[in-house]
Amino acid sequence: MNYHKSSGDESPKLVDITSSPTTVYLRKNIRAVEFTDDMTGETKTEYQYDEAIITKDEYMDILRNQTEELENALAELLFGGDE
Repeated sequence: MNYHKSSGDESPKLVDITSSPTTVYLRKNIRAVEFTDDMTGETKTEYQYDEAIITKDEYMDILRNQTEELENALAELLFGGDE
């Protein structure tokens, strides 16, 4: 997955599936950075983060794969591996 640097003035969701009908935004390494606005002298907060942008279909594939992996791990824990 390709992440790029991004920022905004509101704290972002880690996974945003509602902002767009076709796109999912995945975010990590979110940090709040305070700075002084040169125009107003006000202290403001900017949120900086790494962001990947994928389609909703790609996101559904990721969820399916994660679910499958979790089911397999749970089955191994419950029933043991091949003997």
